Amino acid sequence: MRIGVAMATTGRQATRDGPALDALLYAVRQVNNSGGLHGRPLEIAYEDSRSELNGAYQAARRLVGRDVPVIFATCDPYFNRPIREEAGRAGVLVIIPCGPLPQPAGPLTFSAGTSATAYGRAMAEHAADAGIRSAATLVEADNEEAVRICDAFSGRFAELGGSVAFSFSFDRHWIAAQPVVGRDATALALSPIAGFPIAVICSAVGGRGGEFFDLLRSAGVATPVLAAAALDSASLRGAGAGHEPLTVVSEASTYGDDISDQANAYFASLITGDLRRGRDDGDQEAGEAAGEAAGEEVEAIVEDRVGWAVTGAEALWLFVRAAQRTASLDPAVLAADIERFDSVELWMEAATFGPDRHAPALRALRVIRHDGAATRLVEVRIPSEP
Repeated sequence: MRIGVAMATTGRQATRDGPALDALLYAVRQVNNSGGLHGRPLEIAYEDSRSELNGAYQAARRLVGRDVPVIFATCDPYFNRPIREEAGRAGVLVIIPCGPLPQPAGPLTFSAGTSATAYGRAMAEHAADAGIRSAATLVEADNEEAVRICDAFSGRFAELGGSVAFSFSFDRHWIAAQPVVGRDATALALSPIAGFPIAVICSAVGGRGGEFFDLLRSAGVATPVLAAAALDSASLRGAGAGHEPLTVVSEASTYGDDISDQANAYFASLITGDLRRGRDDGDQEAGEAAGEAAGEEVEAIVEDRVGWAVTGAEALWLFVRAAQRTASLDPAVLAADIERFDSVELWMEAATFGPDRHAPALRALRVIRHDGAATRLVEVRIPSEP
């Protein structure tokens, strides 16, 4: 049973697509080791989008030509547009494993990623419940998703009695200029943030949030930071004294303490090698499960353990669950069924969709606290609906 994947394993999008792609491949192995879908193993037809618009377009054309019912598309809305358009013309289902749902999405396009609004509201509700009434927001201004995160945070925080008394915008140009302007000038620009009980960094996965966080700490600002999944990265662990406290809202904890046994097993597998890619053991079924493209295995790029990666496995299960429920591979039938998902169990937990909601609602997000030597899951929070 062939399914299509058009994601990046080369170019600048590879580090964003890689973790979600790896989780998707892991879930494919699980499905095949459990007997497949409708008794048939899943086979991945893989095309590298190469982090290019034309690469994405050509990948989509080739996959459509192979009669796949679904294409799992690269996560960035800009680079997945040609895939969505080409698949839409051919009537093929598109599922985006991570990243926001593009607008307009189209009737056959869904996302397994968490919306910017959900991140922002979860962060605001966590801060308010912690008794915080004033915050500084630090927004990656050249990224639309990051701006929406801060807008959602500010709106919900105000509803809960809080106020954003200071806001600072940064972008790739501002960050690139700091070595030129010098440490003293950077520290002066960021110094007002030190007067607030919390600093909220709004950035997108694959953006500049981590670099800004490093600059903030290098400037001597020790204010506790609250951030969305963009700062959920193993690269921040052990970054040195002064980088914490940091609280991150993400889809899963990578520390073995998640409420999902599936998530814990997946992140453990990155260390143990369980269900990993490769054919060293001569297991042909495992090789097929990992997926093939032009006779070569898919090689996902996984630099860190990141909690948001689990949406790659959730994306596969959107397709699997709809195919199980309908006994069909017709994209229109599958899309209509996903729109009827009401707390339907997926790879990790239940998700809800709808005719006007092609991204998951009521997702339980994890609040992870980094504080000194201790890192732990401190809360599971379902953000309220707007």
